[in-house]
Amino acid sequence: ILTTRLETTREIFYTLHKLSVVFKSEDTVTQSTGDVIRYEGGSVTLSCNFTTSSTNTHYLFCYIQRPNDPPKYMLRRDKYSNDTVQEYKKRFNAKLNTSSVPLTIEDVQLCDSAVYYCALKPTVTETL
Repeated sequence: ILTTRLETTREIFYTLHKLSVVFKSEDTVTQSTGDVIRYEGGSVTLSCNFTTSSTNTHYLFCYIQRPNDPPKYMLRRDKYSNDTVQEYKKRFNAKLNTSSVPLTIEDVQLCDSAVYYCALKPTVTETL
C-alpha cells in the first residue's frame, strides 16, 4: 500500500512495504513495515533481511516505486560484484552482509518519496 502523505514540503516520506518472498521453505526476504520520515538533506537506512540455506551465490536486488509508476530497478548486490543504475550511484548505497542488504540514501530529497523493495535471487549450480 502506498501512502503519499507528506507532513511538510521539508519532510520526506518513505513507505516500506513488507515483502516476503519464499523460494523454498528455508529462503525468505523480509523488510520492516511502516513509514519512515526524514528531513531533506538527511540520510536514511532501509532494512532488507534474508535467510537462506543455500551456499550458492545470491543476488539481492533493490527497486523503487514512485507514485503512479511501476517498480524500477535500482541496484544489485552479490558476493562478487555490485551494479547500480547511474542515476542512483551518487546518493544510494547498499552493502551485502551475511543476512541483510541495508539500503542507505544520503542527502534525502523530496523525489525520494517512494516504496522501496528488495528481492533475492538464488543461483543454482546443478548439472542434470
